Amino acid sequence: MKRIKLLLAVVVTFIVSNVLAPFAFAQEPVEITFWHAMNGPHQEAITKLVEAFNASQTDYKVVEQNQGDYATLQQSIIAAGVSKDLPVMAQLTASTVVDFKDQGLTLPLDDYLIADNGFTDELKSDIFEGFTKGVTLDDKIYAIPFSKSVRLMFVNQDLLDEVGAEIPTTWEEVKELGEKLDEAGKEEPAMGFENGPSMEYETMARQNGATWIADDLSSTDIASEKAVEPLAFIKALIDDGHARLAGEDSYMSGPFSQGATALYIGSSAGLPHVLPGVEESGMNLKTAEIPVYGQGDPLTLYAGNDLGVFASASDEQIAGAIQFMAFLLQADNTAQWAVDTGYLPITQAGVDSEIWQQYLEDTPYMQAATKELEYGNSQVPYVGSSEVFTELNIALENVFINGEDPMSEMQRIEDLVKSHLGL
Repeated sequence: MKRIKLLLAVVVTFIVSNVLAPFAFAQEPVEITFWHAMNGPHQEAITKLVEAFNASQTDYKVVEQNQGDYATLQQSIIAAGVSKDLPVMAQLTASTVVDFKDQGLTLPLDDYLIADNGFTDELKSDIFEGFTKGVTLDDKIYAIPFSKSVRLMFVNQDLLDEVGAEIPTTWEEVKELGEKLDEAGKEEPAMGFENGPSMEYETMARQNGATWIADDLSSTDIASEKAVEPLAFIKALIDDGHARLAGEDSYMSGPFSQGATALYIGSSAGLPHVLPGVEESGMNLKTAEIPVYGQGDPLTLYAGNDLGVFASASDEQIAGAIQFMAFLLQADNTAQWAVDTGYLPITQAGVDSEIWQQYLEDTPYMQAATKELEYGNSQVPYVGSSEVFTELNIALENVFINGEDPMSEMQRIEDLVKSHLGL
């Protein structure tokens, strides 16, 4: 009997040591929940990257969860903040980067952007500076740039050829193009704007020497002569029939692609919306860098979204989220994401990659947008910017459509900004 018990003990010891022990000590990968608002082809592209990251290592598993559109994503995050059931990371827009930081939902990432998490100094310095500026608050980085675009000028080369005009590089040349079209008896205006062209207006004001809003939030000159002058210029273009808004068409990409204007300024990420109509109409499409106003330097404003990490995440989850972000910014990954979605690479290495350079060769329409990366900049982030954006577009409508005084409307916006900045 003792021999049987001894034998059983040996067998049990063998099983525990050689069969059960590996299972007992095997660690499950740390789960990184990732909320986003990508749909259609964008959903397919992000899924491909998530799967590639998960297959590249065994420590972490990113679990993506589509929350619908950006508005729904924001609502989901707010609700999860109340219930204390936030994901590890999420897509954030420019305004929510600021708002969620202000609410204490997200955390600064600087201490986690280290080589052990795949975020080397080389990678950090390779991100285009303007992208980083838009996610830096109180000298801390609160998100990592992800899907970014610039403003791009789409050109109906056929109309320009008919009046013997070159592609404008300044707003004065846009006006001259409008006059040439008039002289040739053309009904099409020179420029098409999206409804509420606040980004175009801010760009022109800053090109003209206006600060708009200081980087340190210490001042604003939105109602200054330098800022208001280009607004009056746009109004004159519209009043003289040299420019139009999208109006009932909602977006200018449709009318432009059917030949409604000679030029159109929109997001570089809007190229997929322009091309089908252009192919249908047979237009000779070109793209160009956006015009410069006055004697200023070239400038384009970045748009798009970023990736933030929530303060409720554990240290392990934060480390995993940072490693995933570093993976997304690897040269071939950021380039392939841009190819698949219509956005732009986030790093210089991504631009220089064989993937992006081949794409530019195959799709020359994106060459101008790529050049703009060198001098692009982000709008200054601050709490209340979303309200100011809404009110600014109302002010532009008041000026362009209702005939309100530009200076009075911009003084109203400057006062609103000052109230948010405590000035």
